[in-house]
Amino acid sequence: MSIMKNIMKQNILVPIIFSILFIITFTIEPIDQIIDGFIKILMSPSILVSDYLLVGGLSATLLNVSLTVLLNLYLLKRMNLKMTGPIFACLLTIAGFAFFGKNLFNALPLYLGIYLYAKATKTEMKNYVLVLLLSSGISPIVSYLIFGVGLPFYQSIPLGIIIGIFVGFILPAFNAHAIKFHQGYNLYNTGFSMGVISMMLTGIISVFTTINRQVDVNNAFHFELLYATIIVSVLLIIAAYIMDPKVHLKYPLILKKSGRLITDFPAIAGKEATMLNIGIMGLLSIVLVLGLGIQINGPVMGAILTIVGFAAFGKHPKNSIPVVIGAILAVALTPMELTLGPILAIFFVTGLAPLAGQYGFFAGILAGFVHLLITPLALQFQGGFDLYNNGFAAGFVAAVLSSLFAIIKPDTDTKPI
Repeated sequence: MSIMKNIMKQNILVPIIFSILFIITFTIEPIDQIIDGFIKILMSPSILVSDYLLVGGLSATLLNVSLTVLLNLYLLKRMNLKMTGPIFACLLTIAGFAFFGKNLFNALPLYLGIYLYAKATKTEMKNYVLVLLLSSGISPIVSYLIFGVGLPFYQSIPLGIIIGIFVGFILPAFNAHAIKFHQGYNLYNTGFSMGVISMMLTGIISVFTTINRQVDVNNAFHFELLYATIIVSVLLIIAAYIMDPKVHLKYPLILKKSGRLITDFPAIAGKEATMLNIGIMGLLSIVLVLGLGIQINGPVMGAILTIVGFAAFGKHPKNSIPVVIGAILAVALTPMELTLGPILAIFFVTGLAPLAGQYGFFAGILAGFVHLLITPLALQFQGGFDLYNNGFAAGFVAAVLSSLFAIIKPDTDTKPI
């Protein structure tokens, strides 16, 4: 118990986990196969949806996940930032989308753009840490321009890097304004910001070339990822009780919160209660997988890790279950089929959990129902360059419904962000 407490105190649990993952990667397949698969991932156009398990295989994907997260942990260390609920959510989101769209290369131009913005505005880089960590959600624009449009490398490489830097440069300022649009009821605020930018880029690129998207996935590693999620979730719950045998008494502090931005669960209820919530949300994700009868592939694993991450920053069972029910009802009551898009929307709809937390169970169901119906349209608008497509859709849903709910239930606290 003292070892676990020391690990938590030193904020090294996440670095340890992903360092172990990095080591495990090289025990699965021969190193030449891993490197070959990793190169394929780095050279993938990476547009939504690109399942890296299909592109490079399991080992190469895990290598991409571990290296991408470790790079961001290094940047956090350079900025002298400690682990918080928001930062944990961002890191797990990075890990999740490193299964389908983010890689060690395509995020770097965006990071450079944000760095240049900080220099231009004479502000500290740490002021934009959440935007920095989540900016890689639009990183497919870099990969697609370099590897997907068919230009020679001497043209495509500078083009992709320059556009990536430009997007990174404008993102911090635009993101700060975007949160006012939905008043903090969309946990994936950066996804909404990047969706708007992606929509503009899609319009420009579509004039010159046809944007080709693929939706092929690899379900071959379903059981490995399923068991890994269960084991890690159970271990987190056990660790929470080892560190604090009465952690369940603090857990209601989390359940009482709406989750509206910005809600830092470790600061509210402590790390132990947050770990308990993370473990519970991980198990609920597995219940959803089994209940829907679906297979875990790269995109679904990304969705699960995003839910787990935001279990430290806004999501809990009480506010997440209603929106998930609403999304499932949308599939059940309409001609929509349970293909990859709706499956991902059912998981990512939890970005709207604050609406249920603030306005109640039935408001959450309505939000989830509407979200599932407009998500395909959002993808058409933004072209697949914004990996956080559900964040883009959720921004519109949150903006409209929060305004409506505020009229119906005016006594609820709806102070502007």
